[in-house]
Amino acid sequence: MSNWDNAVGPSPDSVGQTSRSSAFRAFARRHGVSDDAITRLLWSMEPAVYFEREVPESVGPGDRVIGYIGGAPELPLDMEWEVGDIFVASFDLAAVPRTLFDDGLPREGHLLLFTRPDAGGGKTLHIPPGTETTVRPVPVPSELEVQFGSSHMMLDRWTMVASRHDAWDAHAWLIGEDHGGIWGEVESEEAEWHAQLEAAVEEYAAKVGVRPAMDNSAGKLRGVQRNVHESWTKGTETFQRLREEAVLELRDAPDRFDEVYDRAWRQLPGAPLLHLATFNLESLQYDWMDGEISWMISRDDLRARRFDRAELHWLG
Repeated sequence: MSNWDNAVGPSPDSVGQTSRSSAFRAFARRHGVSDDAITRLLWSMEPAVYFEREVPESVGPGDRVIGYIGGAPELPLDMEWEVGDIFVASFDLAAVPRTLFDDGLPREGHLLLFTRPDAGGGKTLHIPPGTETTVRPVPVPSELEVQFGSSHMMLDRWTMVASRHDAWDAHAWLIGEDHGGIWGEVESEEAEWHAQLEAAVEEYAAKVGVRPAMDNSAGKLRGVQRNVHESWTKGTETFQRLREEAVLELRDAPDRFDEVYDRAWRQLPGAPLLHLATFNLESLQYDWMDGEISWMISRDDLRARRFDRAELHWLG
């Protein structure tokens, strides 16, 4: 089953979300998944679109192209491509598959990602539809910049093709070792919370007949970062406790999920960041670095589409 099959979940077209939870809850209910399991999944999982890089000549008619990696970016006419801003990728948001979970991304315009030569920082740019753009030439460092060691790296051009697998990732590794999460010992109450979430995943898989992929090392748009981001350090336990409180609160009013979820996020210490995108540096063919680069964004900034506030993090 794949996210091209409307019967199992995400489809290439809008699924008609009226809220973060409405489409997923309606779909899961039709397959007999309990409201308790649905609440746990909605609370703890983030939707993800996995993708592969392909040489343009190998892309087939059945492949879903969602953008490109490397080469030269198309930028607004009033924007320059600055020396040292390495262009990583451009997502065609209208081509990115919808998911039953609302991933918070617009489905119009283009999302461009940049990094620096040392992966120590980056930029994120959302270009709205209708913006006049042009392909910028490769920046040429000035003589002074060259004297101070500046150069401009340009990545090879690849096509991004969306995976055909349903995909989720768990917030802050809130799921067991079978899915590559939970490092070290957990207290008895936390162990129970983990077990309840895993049971919800198993119930969904049994009832729906699809076990969504959970691969934190994959190239992806949204989902979660490969490791637990530092912003989650103080919020993980609170996030799980609030989830179980919500399960009880929502048993008589599951349609209030979004209200309860929004309230809970305001209670989390430190405002944990959400994952926006991940790329493997080896797959990008960085000659002298390995690991992964991930762009992170606050929940409020994602909702407001303030992609210019996203932060880049390197995991070596």
